[in-house]
Amino acid sequence: MDGVTIVVVETQKSVLSDANGKFSISVVTGQSIRFSYVGTQPIVMPIAADTKVLNVVFKDAANALNEVVVTGYTSERKKDLTGAVAVVDLAPVKNNSSGNTMQALQGRVAGLYIEKDGSANGSTSRILIRGANTLGNNNPLYVIDGIPTTRPEVFQNLSPSNIASVQVLKDASAESIYGSRASNGVIIVTTKNGGNTQGKVQFQFNNSTSVQSEKSLRFKMLNSADRGKALWQASVNDGQDPAAGYGDIYTFNWNGNYNNPVLNSVVPKQFVGGDPNTPAGDTDWQSVLYKTAMVYNNDFTASVGNKNASLEINFGNIKNTGLVRFTKYNRTTGSINGVVRAFDNKATFGVNLKITNSNETLTTTDLGGAATTFLAVTLAPTIPVYQKDGVTYAGESGAGYSDRNNPLHMQDLAKWNNANRVNTFGNVFLEIQPVKNLYFKSNFGADNANYLSKVITPTFQEGALARTTNSLFFDQNHYLSTTFSNTLRYNYDLTTNNHFKLLVGTEYIKTFTDFQTTLKQGYAIQTEDYFTLDAGTGNTIVTGRSTGNSLFSQFARLDYNYAGKYLASVTIRRDGSSRFGSNNQYGIFPAASFGWKIDQESFMKNNTIFSELKLRAGVGRVGNQEIGDISRFALYDTRYGTTQNQLTPGFWEQYMNVGTAYSLSGANTGSLPSGFVQTQAANPALKWESTEEINAGLDFAILNDKISGSFDYFTRKTTGILITPPVASALGEGQSKTVNGASKSNKGWEFLVTYHGQQSGDFNYNVTLNFSHFRDKITDLPENVRPAYPGNIDNTIIGHSQFDIFGYKTAGLFQSQAEVDAAPTQIGAGPGRIRYVDVNHDGKIDANDQTWIGTTLPVLEYGVRIDLTYKKFDLSIFGSGVAGRKGFDVYTLYNNLMHSRENVGPGVFDGWTPQHTNTTVPALTLKDNNNEGRTSDYFIVNTSYFKLRNVQIGYTIVPKAVFTRLRVFAMAENVFTLKSKNYLSPDPERIDLGPVPIPKVFSFGINASF
Repeated sequence: MDGVTIVVVETQKSVLSDANGKFSISVVTGQSIRFSYVGTQPIVMPIAADTKVLNVVFKDAANALNEVVVTGYTSERKKDLTGAVAVVDLAPVKNNSSGNTMQALQGRVAGLYIEKDGSANGSTSRILIRGANTLGNNNPLYVIDGIPTTRPEVFQNLSPSNIASVQVLKDASAESIYGSRASNGVIIVTTKNGGNTQGKVQFQFNNSTSVQSEKSLRFKMLNSADRGKALWQASVNDGQDPAAGYGDIYTFNWNGNYNNPVLNSVVPKQFVGGDPNTPAGDTDWQSVLYKTAMVYNNDFTASVGNKNASLEINFGNIKNTGLVRFTKYNRTTGSINGVVRAFDNKATFGVNLKITNSNETLTTTDLGGAATTFLAVTLAPTIPVYQKDGVTYAGESGAGYSDRNNPLHMQDLAKWNNANRVNTFGNVFLEIQPVKNLYFKSNFGADNANYLSKVITPTFQEGALARTTNSLFFDQNHYLSTTFSNTLRYNYDLTTNNHFKLLVGTEYIKTFTDFQTTLKQGYAIQTEDYFTLDAGTGNTIVTGRSTGNSLFSQFARLDYNYAGKYLASVTIRRDGSSRFGSNNQYGIFPAASFGWKIDQESFMKNNTIFSELKLRAGVGRVGNQEIGDISRFALYDTRYGTTQNQLTPGFWEQYMNVGTAYSLSGANTGSLPSGFVQTQAANPALKWESTEEINAGLDFAILNDKISGSFDYFTRKTTGILITPPVASALGEGQSKTVNGASKSNKGWEFLVTYHGQQSGDFNYNVTLNFSHFRDKITDLPENVRPAYPGNIDNTIIGHSQFDIFGYKTAGLFQSQAEVDAAPTQIGAGPGRIRYVDVNHDGKIDANDQTWIGTTLPVLEYGVRIDLTYKKFDLSIFGSGVAGRKGFDVYTLYNNLMHSRENVGPGVFDGWTPQHTNTTVPALTLKDNNNEGRTSDYFIVNTSYFKLRNVQIGYTIVPKAVFTRLRVFAMAENVFTLKSKNYLSPDPERIDLGPVPIPKVFSFGINASF
């Protein structure tokens, strides 16, 4: 059994078992070992003098409070935790098809909010622990094998089979040991190091093949003929001749009577723009751009070890052929973890090294910057994919089109583009025990990342659109962060009932980042191999910069346990950062937490309900320093000449009158006097952003451990939020600076409960539910900053989150001219038009009538997991959802409203007319005099949903030869979605047309040990 926690009761030394249940731990005769595993009853076994092998058989139970977890520079039993710490069950996420462990945790951990998309690289767009606590970067801190990093891809790229444990520190009392970087929460990851295999090499192989499809998630759009009908109706409603605007695309046969219009037929013109090489099409662009993707995931682990040393080597590869044509993703990972123990386990040396190499070609944009995924929905269907020859890409030409490119052509042109990432992450550590119960550990680690992006932009001609200059663009950067920490731990028992654990330490972190971009234009031959820097003959532009920061910290922690009943923990950390000036360079982050095991009290001895009952309370302060490395300095730039070049992928732009040179003669030629321009004002008083939090929690297990769980309530206050407010032009150029200028509050709760069903023969089942709620509000914001956020003078963002939505309320459609005349003045009002609410009752509709109409973050997030086993079969069902969330329904915009140059959905045929008033769709128009695309509750609708995210069924074979364990499984992901009927888009998680859809996935695979 993999991941069993083994603890020597008397010394609290602990190890984890390997994939075959093997382990090694030093123990003295007469001592006892406790075995604990998620979902089972803990077992305590005394050790006799001749004990070498122990056979442990677990019984089902709900209580997992005896697990040993890592909580920051040290470990402790979960039952002794006094802070809010979630211990992640890794078993159900090991076979996730994306290869991204973080993405697989979505909805499984109370208080951990994750958003994602369907990109081939398995990216995760937003990760929040207990909501948004600041106005800037809300990403959590990751600590992997004791080395901190702020880059989420380090964790996301870890092989799931190489992870031993994941803990999420959610409140300040648990996080404060990480001080200045912990205000957004901390995720602690420990990887495997082999374990004791009695010197025998053991292997584990995991394989899965997945099929991804987005067909059921497509937007319904009009075909060529129906788009012509919609354009005709909208033109007639506007009193416009449809042939005047769209005669190049369609032939309209109608009676010409605007009062009683009758359409006889509408036929697309034979050729696009009259070009005989481009026959008009009836193109479903979503079918053209998307394809079925295949994902191949292979993971291999070899481990060997004994009581003195262990080694684990892991190799993995994931290949995704991409949902979008011409996209692909390939990632290879490797890790080597080893531990050597000497001098009767009084000295331990360990090495952990992880390397990831990924290559990707992802979605691109057209000449106007529109994503190809957006164009696949909105591009006119009359444009064919190819010209008459079936090879040359077709494009739009003539009036009535959107000046957008063929999305398949854009993806084809981008097929040579590549983003390569090479990440190396690892550490070496030495721990010695000079005297009994005293442990010194020195840990050195590095997080090294190299990024290189190549963008080739060939010239092309596509209908009326063209690119006349080709180029090669390189974007590369190097990131290196090194960490050196030293800790001293001492465990001391004052009396039989008084137990102390003391930790003191220092940590030094230095980070360096180097950026460089290069653009070369003018290539005579357009082949991939020819696009090299030396081959270009046109303009060359190179930019680059370097930056870095350092952090030095001292910290201490004292844990107290009295008789296993009363627990206390006190933490303090002092951080000094180069990002802040000498006036406020250091910050102090204290915390304290307390626990009371009520079930251990004498008055609870005869209770038959609670087997575990612990009350927790904690208070603490954590910080944030995510402002950039040079925010405190006054910055100056040299800009010789009168122009300034700006480099972007594929092209460069020139801005006039921004240089520092000045011609006294007015000729602007020759040698010109030049100086410096200030770009940023200094702020030596800049200081730490800090978050203070109070947390109260309850851990419980009842009915002989049939039901267990926890409840936490928290309240946070963040002050001194680091922001860069706009500066009045009267103050002059370069006066912008970062300041401590805002405050936020955040309150919420989390509830987790698990029920273990009564075992009946070979059948067993568990049900786990989790719920979480948070609500953050801005409580203070300087007046000069408020215009950068939603709101107005009378209705500011104070009291709201930066994720709240500000817009207009609507009251249906105007049904008659009499209603229009009786209503507040509204520009563009008319029968069949959207009616807006006069919120401030001033008799007119204007910007002052905007108000708060929803929030994009959920009021409630929840998840449910059901695990069933019957003999050798296992079944796992998992679903999660959000409630109380609102968002922009992009399909309503394209399904209910006409767009003169872009395609729309069939909903427009339900548009209001004097004969058809029982509808919510406005009368079709191409003028939009009513500005109906404005942010309003017509588009901001309920985006709550529930998704059945994962269903997995497996069958375990225990063969006698070769394999020690062989499990075959089938899995389905994103099986179905329940959503509000007011939300018309197919997937509430895809809130725009830009992201790649989150596909349905069907996987088959094996888990083998031998």
